[in-house]
Amino acid sequence: LIRFLRRLSDMLGRIEKFVLMVLMAAVALFVLMNVTFRLFNVTLAWADELAILAMTLGGFIGASLMLRARTDPAVLILHDSGPKALVRVLRIIISALASAFGMVLFWLCWRWFDLPGLIAAGFDIPAYEVATFNFLYTEQTPVLALPYYWFFLVMPWFALTLTVHALTNLVEDLGLIDPPPPQEPTQSEV
Repeated sequence: LIRFLRRLSDMLGRIEKFVLMVLMAAVALFVLMNVTFRLFNVTLAWADELAILAMTLGGFIGASLMLRARTDPAVLILHDSGPKALVRVLRIIISALASAFGMVLFWLCWRWFDLPGLIAAGFDIPAYEVATFNFLYTEQTPVLALPYYWFFLVMPWFALTLTVHALTNLVEDLGLIDPPPPQEPTQSEV
């Protein structure tokens, strides 16, 4: 089970890296496109909106990756100056709290998207909204009028990957499995 958890975390990490690269390329493309068009006094509001949405999605995916890589913000003075036993205990506490946060967030997303309620309403969105006052499925982006819930799907994905990565970090911190060897930065990362 622990080895499966590590393999799952590694697989999710590879997917997240690819998606993050695509999203950051999209942000750069939309921003540069809009800057270029503004030179000719043309504003592309849809490009602004897509750049903002791509950056937001990238923020969630990047945060999950940072947690797994252990490059998330930390109080480094405690890690650098404290005894190894204290650092180990801090890492265990942080990984346990991150795991709990991911699980709670996933539960909240389950309640927010309310698939059982949507199914009970027969996928009739107006009837579902009247019964639950949950307007998630009819909210639209301001410019392109795209359904917001497609972009909100990053939240359950983030909750799932955060939980898997945090649990993987926790089993490594507990010594149940050896941490992966540190990787040398590739030429593209330098």
